[in-house]
Amino acid sequence: MGVALSAILIGGCSSSAKRPEIDHTKVKQFATRGYDSGIEYATSMIRLSLNIADECCRVNIVQPSREGKYPLVIYLPGLGESSDAGAEMRNAWAKSGYVVLSLQALKDDENIWSSEAAHNADFEFIRHERYSSEVVSERLHILTKVIEYLKQRVTSGDSSLQHMDLSRIAIIGFDIGAKSAMIVAGEEVPNILVSGLPVPVGGVIALSPYADFSGSAFDVRYRNINMPVLSITSDTDTDTHVSVPPSLHQAPFQYMPPINKYLLLLTGATHSVIGDGGRANSNITEKDSNSQHTKPSSNSEGSGSGRGNRHGKRTSNGGSDSGSPSKQEGGSSPTQRAMMEVVIEQVTTAFLNAYIKSDQISLAWLKNDAQPWIDKIGQLKEK
Repeated sequence: MGVALSAILIGGCSSSAKRPEIDHTKVKQFATRGYDSGIEYATSMIRLSLNIADECCRVNIVQPSREGKYPLVIYLPGLGESSDAGAEMRNAWAKSGYVVLSLQALKDDENIWSSEAAHNADFEFIRHERYSSEVVSERLHILTKVIEYLKQRVTSGDSSLQHMDLSRIAIIGFDIGAKSAMIVAGEEVPNILVSGLPVPVGGVIALSPYADFSGSAFDVRYRNINMPVLSITSDTDTDTHVSVPPSLHQAPFQYMPPINKYLLLLTGATHSVIGDGGRANSNITEKDSNSQHTKPSSNSEGSGSGRGNRHGKRTSNGGSDSGSPSKQEGGSSPTQRAMMEVVIEQVTTAFLNAYIKSDQISLAWLKNDAQPWIDKIGQLKEK
């Protein structure tokens, strides 16, 4: 009896505590109370490999399967990420009626955590190198060349790009991609060699926008940003390779001139959560650019209003960047992190609809309804 009791006690002590899980019902209820664009298109994916400026650039394009012309969203991933990053966000934008192109311009950005500097934990060197004017100019040059290639293909009647409307464009970037997006918006950076993109841009979303104290003063750096801009950060938005305090991510919003400027300041969101880190997207149709056939995913959904449907299917644990040295979990629960992801997804979609599609209902939601819904998860500021 004593031996049996001891065995039970030992077995009980050795069992690990159950990890907290996402309360999917709570997340779905929260999502349903938020923004609804009223549409949810089925989507497909195209993968292209482009040789641009001696770089082999892999481009992913997610777009509505339904016939028609849709605005173009160009997504620029963060440091250490490939063009596959941000899949859940990108698919959400595509389902809401956008052609979403993802581009990691430089292989060195994608593979940075395999570099000698990363192995030596020399993150100060990485920061100075990857944010140098020479490297930033190279990224923007490749972005320009990719857009020129797209213009040529669209003009020539390429059927695979027939949905792309190059007269309505938004740039969205995370982390180092946000730096490029802000320069497109008008941020002044010394010694940048690329003057502008060959297409008009209607708005920019900067996920964890980068700022430091080098270079020109903030009131000079951001004074010429006149297009609509949405910045997204948090009070805990930090990453090992960027040795700046989280509050500096708010500097672009604070110093940009007013009118059509927004700051989504989340409470307790990690750098990874802001960048949609680690979430897998299983609801797309993939089409290899070298193939003649399209293979539908078994989870592909048709179009329709479907309010909140996509949010009830989350399996994410809040996200982690594979290989990145960033702090992942923070103090938020998996449910809180999933709700933050919903907020980012819905606020960015509403911003795109308001300023790229000129939808007045979406604009009214941003101005009047977003903050009461977000509530304790964060603040949506406007100026």
